[in-house]
Amino acid sequence: MTSPYAVLALAVLFISFGSIFVRLAAAPPLAVSFYRIGLAALFLSPWALGSARQAWPRIPGRTRVVLLVSGVALALHFATWITSLSHTSIASSVLLVNTAPLFAVAFAWTFLREKASPTVLLGILVALCGAVLIAAGEWSAAPSTLLGSLLAVAGAVTLAVYHVAGRGLRETLPLTTYVFLVWAVAALTLGLLCALAAVPLTGYSPRSLACFLALALVPTLGGHGLVNRSLRALPAPTVGLFMLGEPIGASILGYLFFGEVPGVYTVAGGLLVMAALAIVLLRRG
Repeated sequence: MTSPYAVLALAVLFISFGSIFVRLAAAPPLAVSFYRIGLAALFLSPWALGSARQAWPRIPGRTRVVLLVSGVALALHFATWITSLSHTSIASSVLLVNTAPLFAVAFAWTFLREKASPTVLLGILVALCGAVLIAAGEWSAAPSTLLGSLLAVAGAVTLAVYHVAGRGLRETLPLTTYVFLVWAVAALTLGLLCALAAVPLTGYSPRSLACFLALALVPTLGGHGLVNRSLRALPAPTVGLFMLGEPIGASILGYLFFGEVPGVYTVAGGLLVMAALAIVLLRRG
């Protein structure tokens, strides 16, 4: 029997490849985002479309609104984070987007009245200091990269909205049905954004198309699918701690594929961010 830790480690590896495939695609970020989530929803549809059709009429109106909000937030997450990779380093982008759990804590505290311990609040403060350090390092190296840092943080905020909004949905809908519906909404949202921004969805090179396919299969279906499998066998804090390996894995892959070497500020800020995330995940477990 395969160890759940081995499954989780493989999930982290798969997800770490996401930023690499985005860079290799060499296509507009909105098109990359659309194909990543759209193809993933398409591949999932044989297992989920039937149950989604049966579940939709029974879903209350308020729950449908929450589902739509969750899907739109996921679309904006991919749009902002994938765009950030065009403006800043892989290490900085992945580190900053992984602050999403901290924003989720803040949103749950603000809007759902969930209590946050002083330790968790301190962890959030430390992580914000780390994020500022990363952004400062990027700014000192090239002022234009500040936009990339801001977009990565926007990706973290929208991912946190997706997680907080979808928390109740995961308990009322079968997991596959929930994932398919949210991914479908996200794909439709990104398709609309592509149309509004006049971003073409055709005419891309075979390499770009291969990267679109790889993004759907490896980090999205493969990586996050294995994370969901791991959650059945391991506590959520343990899974969350393992996921902190993504910035490390993505940074190593960024060096191997593109020769990117994280700066001193990025490394120092990244250590603060990951330490703070570890504290928050453990305290909330």
